[in-house]
Amino acid sequence: MNSRRPMHAFVAILSLAALAAGFLSCAGGPAPGASGPSPADLSPEQRELMEVEAVYRLLEKGELAQAEPRLAALAAGNPANRDYPVMHAGVLLSMGDFERARAVVSAEIAAVPDNLDALFTLAEIERFAGNAKAHKAALDAIIKLEPKNPDALSALGDIAYDAKDYRQAELSYRSALASDAGHLDALLGLARVQFRRDDQADALATLDLALAADPSDPRVHLDRSRVLYQMGRYEDCENALDDAIGLAPDSPWILLERGRLYLDTGRIDLAEADFSRSIELDPEYFLPYVYRAGIYESTGRDEAAIADYRTITGLYPDYWYSLESTGVLAYRLGLWKEAFAAFSEAATHAAGYGEYHIAAAVSLMRSGDLKAAKDYAGKNLAKIDREKFPAQWLMLRLVYDQSDTAAELELKISSEKSLDAKAAMLFYLGSYWLGRGRPELGATYLHMSIDAERPGTIERRMAEADLERLGAK
Repeated sequence: MNSRRPMHAFVAILSLAALAAGFLSCAGGPAPGASGPSPADLSPEQRELMEVEAVYRLLEKGELAQAEPRLAALAAGNPANRDYPVMHAGVLLSMGDFERARAVVSAEIAAVPDNLDALFTLAEIERFAGNAKAHKAALDAIIKLEPKNPDALSALGDIAYDAKDYRQAELSYRSALASDAGHLDALLGLARVQFRRDDQADALATLDLALAADPSDPRVHLDRSRVLYQMGRYEDCENALDDAIGLAPDSPWILLERGRLYLDTGRIDLAEADFSRSIELDPEYFLPYVYRAGIYESTGRDEAAIADYRTITGLYPDYWYSLESTGVLAYRLGLWKEAFAAFSEAATHAAGYGEYHIAAAVSLMRSGDLKAAKDYAGKNLAKIDREKFPAQWLMLRLVYDQSDTAAELELKISSEKSLDAKAAMLFYLGSYWLGRGRPELGATYLHMSIDAERPGTIERRMAEADLERLGAK
């Protein structure tokens, strides 16, 4: 339950808008419909106002690089205005230029040590730069100046929460609420702690206070939906998500959450639509692809599923769980080299899964490269514990030997107590014989694997594809 909003250029935009409004109230402007006076006729205040408005328009359009130097010039030309340096630092932060943003705001703090806006901006710079100690130091400086500042106390609660110090987080959030009972971030933070402690009733009560404080904030509805889901109130959860999406229709995160609810409640088409929309809005985030690929895979759309899994691997290579599915789907589609690559890579992440080595080896055999299969099996045979997994070891050894007999392996398979393991080894033995060019013998073992009725295994799905190929021939 994320309660913090990142600081972007809209902070500077709003500040400039307020500043512009102040100028307009005191300096006046051209009459409606008039072309306005020439620059030479303008007072310094009016010229400053025009420049503020120009910067405001640039920020509103997201043209930060054009706005930044003009804002810097405003700050340099008006040293008595303490707002300009803070806004300048905020724009630099939005541009991701942490070093210059830090330099600008630090200079302002050196000049005016009690400038709370500057200290808050420094805290945000350090937060986004990932400097935890400097982030906390800036917040502590605010607390030293203003011990009951609810914004700083709430932010300190977030730091404690991220460090999994939930006791300190709760103390900080409650201190913030003692100063401002309706402080939204503190309410969301406290509810997050309660949610983490599985205290759903109190979390919902806290979020109801947040809802009363600001019913227009989509975060409140999103966090309520998560609590309601945990309470088993799925209809209320869906209503909360609908409200959140109504307030933030272009939020990929909220659409992802609703898609997960649809998926969990069996509404596959609606779930797929939300995941697809989430991907459209943020194609660089991997998780919606994971869920959508699962839907494609479960509904037999192998090519669409493998395309999503490839995207996942490209976006987030450390999410190795997708490699198994990539391997299975590539095998089903007859993409043997891709299946080999996926299974062999999966084996490097899951040392206890000898099946991945076997799947990689037989995929190479199916590609027709028997020598490569032999080499791979030889290099990885020692990675399977022969004492714990004798059938797996014998299967990979068979790929290495490429023998015409498998009597010892067949005996070990028949003595397997695990039905899943027995069905898996029967499949791999069948695939081995197909790779050796003996389809009748291979089909025999594939049928035996299918007849074991283990539908939840990856080997079952690969066996089905092999039998379909044999039937087509």
